[in-house]
Amino acid sequence: MTKEEVIKEFRVREILEAARRVMARYGMQGTTVDRVAEEAKVAKGTIYLYFDTKDELVHTAVIEGLREMTAEVLASDDPSMPPLERIRRLILAQFRILASNQDFLKTFIIGNSLDIELESETGQRELRVYAGHLDFVASVLQDAIDHGAIRPIDPQFAAFMLGEMLTGSLRRRLLKLASSPLESDAEAVVELFLKGIAAIPCD
Repeated sequence: MTKEEVIKEFRVREILEAARRVMARYGMQGTTVDRVAEEAKVAKGTIYLYFDTKDELVHTAVIEGLREMTAEVLASDDPSMPPLERIRRLILAQFRILASNQDFLKTFIIGNSLDIELESETGQRELRVYAGHLDFVASVLQDAIDHGAIRPIDPQFAAFMLGEMLTGSLRRRLLKLASSPLESDAEAVVELFLKGIAAIPCD
């Protein structure tokens, strides 16, 4: 990379991080170019050098934030571990990563939706990132199925429902319906996902 490209990449990253902090404080609707510029400590015109509109800035900030979290989840995986322990560690890692980004994610979590506009180009980009994450989780679950560690089930469905359990647990905290330690909530999700709620095996 040239010096100019390095500077551009660094500046864009700073702007996107500032945009996510602004989104955490003011929500999607309350995020403005002026507020992002103030947070990033750059001139408003500097932002327009890299992003044509506020919507482009916001959607890029969301997509890159999701990509970074997905990369963290992948980096936490250890395929050499026994299947159930691998799933447990994956759940704990996802919970920890989501929790550490909950300020940025709270608009989506409380709203119970990523609010993806499926017909738009940006919506398709967001969906591809999310689908890639689900594919990875599903591959871990499929490996556990192949090893006989969990019963046969549609791994894509199970991956999606696990994601809903994780975000639902954080939504519960954001709505102040729980005050238990994060670690205990994470372990409860592990227990519920792996064992269900039945006292005895269901027929």
